[in-house]
Amino acid sequence: MAQGADDFDDDDEAFEAFPDPEVARLVLELERIITRRRRAGALGHLVEGRPVPLPVKPSHIELRVLTALAQTYGPVLFGHDFEPVLERVAECGAVVVVQRVLWSDLPEDNGLAARLLEARIPFEILCGTCPEVFMEEAHAELQGFRPRPPTPPMQSDDRERDDG
Repeated sequence: MAQGADDFDDDDEAFEAFPDPEVARLVLELERIITRRRRAGALGHLVEGRPVPLPVKPSHIELRVLTALAQTYGPVLFGHDFEPVLERVAECGAVVVVQRVLWSDLPEDNGLAARLLEARIPFEILCGTCPEVFMEEAHAELQGFRPRPPTPPMQSDDRERDDG
């Protein structure tokens, strides 16, 4: 997931963007945790000569997901029960976490979906407001089902176009 120009550049801007100071504080702390984990993971990738899969700093859309989590769960997010959630956000990205919570039928995602059950409605709202982000893979898959343009008619043996 690439970071866009509209991403928050510093903590002060990010803090002013949220109406609720407590939610803003929680989101900033979540951003720091995710950034720290991604930075450690990025160093490992670089040492091994592999490309870094995600930007170190959460993108604007990821901050929206973190905001939904902060509004839903509050400070409980920093407890032991949510450690796997934060680890997954750091490893896969917040968009992938939302996609897995809402639509995955993989057994390894059942615990994640169960843990974030209360966040389903905020996640669905995010998907509705930013479908181009959350539904990108679905749109790509659906392209295979769209009608294809007609192929030109076959040419006859005498090399003249067969118009039917």
